Amino acid sequence: MSEYTVLPLLNSAFKPETAVEVVERFEDSDFRNIARAELFYFSGRAKECCEIAESYLEDEAIELRLSACILYGYSNLSLGNSAAARRGLEGIQKCMKLVKREGASKEVQAVCVLAGYAGVVLLHLPTERIPSLEGYCGMLPEGLRLFAVYVMAHQMYLNGEYWSAYGMCKAALLMTNDVYPISMIYIRCMMAMCRINRKDMQESQSEFMKGWNLAKMDNFIEPFIEHHGLLRGLVEACIRKNDPDGYRKITDGVLFFSRGWMVIHNNETKKKVTNELSTMEFSIAMLAGEGWTNKEISAHLGISVNTVKHYLTDIFSKLNVKKRDELKNYMLK
Repeated sequence: MSEYTVLPLLNSAFKPETAVEVVERFEDSDFRNIARAELFYFSGRAKECCEIAESYLEDEAIELRLSACILYGYSNLSLGNSAAARRGLEGIQKCMKLVKREGASKEVQAVCVLAGYAGVVLLHLPTERIPSLEGYCGMLPEGLRLFAVYVMAHQMYLNGEYWSAYGMCKAALLMTNDVYPISMIYIRCMMAMCRINRKDMQESQSEFMKGWNLAKMDNFIEPFIEHHGLLRGLVEACIRKNDPDGYRKITDGVLFFSRGWMVIHNNETKKKVTNELSTMEFSIAMLAGEGWTNKEISAHLGISVNTVKHYLTDIFSKLNVKKRDELKNYMLK
């Protein structure tokens, strides 16, 4: 089934550390190319992903075209190319219209709806123009269904329904026998995000490390780049000292991805999310804006209270604000 569906690598169950071998086992050369582009994207090699995906943006096979549009859109965000990223995201919408016009099967409609949701929810944009993803989940193959759970949970998270999002993710993992590494990494990130919003520090770090330990076997760092801000300092707390090379790769990627993300998000929503802070400053600003005390931030990040104060002084200066409550105007929603 995974041979002919959207994002075939993401949809594949496989043993961690074997992603490269899994890609090479795809018999169809075009789907093997798309799977290779996925491998490049999720391992932080956006330029190589983009080069492959671009050649499939107008492909006649809807699964290839949808995959290419998703990968091209997000790989260009990672490269800071917002105009090219828009091309990919707009391509998803064109595919949805084409499928609707031609009366495609429910299975093809389902992957289009998933792609449409992923293209807006992960950018924190409204979903009113897209059919409900929940009604199409049963028509998706298992790997994509797991990713759909993550996307729906992400939407719940943005609505402040943290515990509902967490429960949905946990139930999905309990009901899955095989290991779908990529979808499961995204789900673990979401579970960690939900826990940290409840100030469950130990549990949030546990969920984060389950995702990170799974991801590092195949160098799948992109989910942590995409979620850095929403992870609210977990990257700093969990791997900055213990895995400095992994931390450097993530923070290097965050700078490009977040700026491309913000150009599209800020333009669409007319709300400004700042791109003026370093990754550590952004994490501290997120926590302070949510009402965390300097002592709580210090304990969470493993730095001194005085260091937190120094960071906040620099943050206030860069954003031209005078009190913590004002930070929310510049942070991710």
